[in-house]
Amino acid sequence: MLHDILFLILGLLLLVAGANYVTDGAVAVARRFKVSNLIIGLTVVALGSTLPDIVVCVESAFQNKPAIAVGEVIGANIFDLLLVVGIMGIVRPFKVSAIMRNQDLPILFIASTALWLAGDTKFFDAASHNIINRSSGILLMVIFLFYMWFMILSSKKTALQQAGGDSVNESVADTASAPAVARKQWVSWIMIAGGLGALVVGGNWVVDGASGLALKVGMSQAMVALTVVAIGNALPDLVTSVTATVKGASGIAFGNIVGSCIINALLTTGLSAMVVPLHADTIGFVDFITLVGASAILWLFPKLTSRHSIGRVIGILLVVLYAAYMTYTVIRG
Repeated sequence: MLHDILFLILGLLLLVAGANYVTDGAVAVARRFKVSNLIIGLTVVALGSTLPDIVVCVESAFQNKPAIAVGEVIGANIFDLLLVVGIMGIVRPFKVSAIMRNQDLPILFIASTALWLAGDTKFFDAASHNIINRSSGILLMVIFLFYMWFMILSSKKTALQQAGGDSVNESVADTASAPAVARKQWVSWIMIAGGLGALVVGGNWVVDGASGLALKVGMSQAMVALTVVAIGNALPDLVTSVTATVKGASGIAFGNIVGSCIINALLTTGLSAMVVPLHADTIGFVDFITLVGASAILWLFPKLTSRHSIGRVIGILLVVLYAAYMTYTVIRG
């Protein structure tokens, strides 16, 4: 058991380190090729933050351990949306911007609902078991690509409005001319290669450690994924988000969480299901509805309240809901 725990911990550390190195290296290379900060933020940085989840899920699919893939996505998203955002609201209430209320949060709800419709085949199709097949995976990927196109288009429109009608090319030139990271290009490529290597090794270790731990303590692979693996991968989000909240940058942290959860639900799951159909018998209605419910709360509460904010009352509610869900998960086994 100690061997499996060690592999799990070291794997999670490698995933975090690898994602950071890949992201930093990719940003430096992108700036070298005059890619705007706008596109870098919406693609490289956004995808970099979810790389650990993507690697674990795809690796689980390749190793024919689909319950880990589905459980990791759902568990990490529930952790972020309920516990992390809840603690942020308790530590320092923050206002949710109009763009988040009218654009990003509805998309989060749609992404969570799409994952539920794709995965809960027992509930919707009266099937004998839950499975996210390849056609559902392709559909999730199509929604993800549409989301990325919409975000880039929307951000360019916002940049144009803020620039008073200046051309996008001028905006791109301005951002691309910003001081680049002071490192040689070969160093950036080494960072990317080393980071990818760490992600591959880390992903293997996490999957092996999680499945081995599940066998030894009598837990299902899904429960290990929903708890240990998901929380381990999402802990950096908790630390960075709470730190940002204390420093008064909770809006940025909240936006990163919402974006990561959307990418997780669509890209991570869709890509994994395209590798191999994801059988997830032990992931059920309660798991999916908790994710959809968390997305609905974060969308509707700020939209309906006069201050359009997530305060301490909502924060406490989110934390209590997470505690109730984790209690149910542990009892279910």
